[in-house]
Amino acid sequence: MLILAGYACLTLFPAHPVESWQGQAFLGNNWIDGWVRWDSMWYEAIVDSQPRFLPAYLSSANFFPFYAWVSWAVSLPLRGWLNPESAFYIAGLVVSSAAFLLGLIAVYRLATTLAGSDVAARTVWLMALFPFSFFLTAVYADALYLCLAAWSLYFAYAKRWRLACALAACAAMTRIPGFALFPALFLEYLRQHEFKGSSLKREWPSLAILAVAPVVLGTYFFMRYGDPVAFLHARQEGWKRAAGFAAFSRDFDYFFSGSILAYRNVADWLREFEPTRTMLGYWYLFLLPASAALTLYAARTLGVGLSAWALGSVVMSLPNGLDGVGRFTSVLFPVFIALAMVLRSRAAFVAVCVFFVPFLLLFFTQFARWRMVL
Repeated sequence: MLILAGYACLTLFPAHPVESWQGQAFLGNNWIDGWVRWDSMWYEAIVDSQPRFLPAYLSSANFFPFYAWVSWAVSLPLRGWLNPESAFYIAGLVVSSAAFLLGLIAVYRLATTLAGSDVAARTVWLMALFPFSFFLTAVYADALYLCLAAWSLYFAYAKRWRLACALAACAAMTRIPGFALFPALFLEYLRQHEFKGSSLKREWPSLAILAVAPVVLGTYFFMRYGDPVAFLHARQEGWKRAAGFAAFSRDFDYFFSGSILAYRNVADWLREFEPTRTMLGYWYLFLLPASAALTLYAARTLGVGLSAWALGSVVMSLPNGLDGVGRFTSVLFPVFIALAMVLRSRAAFVAVCVFFVPFLLLFFTQFARWRMVL
């Protein structure tokens, strides 16, 4: 559905880059070009010493490298037919699509164990049709992060701690919120051992595995940027982004400066970004409190590990303001399990899915046109 929508949109309404440095990775190929936008170029720049699209004045230190490393490895066999840049983007699409599928399998298994197969099936549909789920197929790190986080927590609940910690370490090298897995695993381990701190002595190898993530990241950032914690200030100093309350204030002004009633038909909504921008603002304002509320509602069923990770992720997103809230919440599968528990009526479940679809199509097609759906 999204592939067809992206092709139709880019054919009828060509891409509209908003910055001078933005380009099209697959110019003339409307089937796949719309999936390579925004952060996609930054991930490619991690493994490309001379990126074609990006401005020199912005730093890629804002992006953790594991997704780029995996996509680069997958791209190597493709270089016999494609140039390195194109091979990377094709590999990124493969990695994201495969990771999304594998992540949903882990979510289904976890949800089945915790709440039954009916809730698990509804959870998968809700995640797939969520208005921001297209990020989980695009050349973005989110699908790989979802996959690693879901399987990490799955193995934690199965008491396979070393494998759970290895996947958590990889998740932490994929996205900053991955570090929310560390306290989540810690609390889940203590719960399974009646909160006896002495039990941790038996799992010192697991703790050592978790330590790999900060060591590898610190080494990477130091060797590349001369600062082991370069990512902490890259957003504010390099990208000139506000943080905390200032970020919320600035983003609120940006998203709600226009009116959704200014345009009357679908063509105008696609051609002009203002109504979509306002709709994004309403979604972003709703998603964080709704995610926290749903997690708390289902905390007894989810258990301490899933609940701690979901709530920790919400807290970690707050300093960014409203920026990227949609894709940040698209990976919070405990929230979708909780929503599936709420939607026990088939009619209510179908109604929510039907409600999601037009927003999914609208936000993806605007993303494909280089609009600021981040």
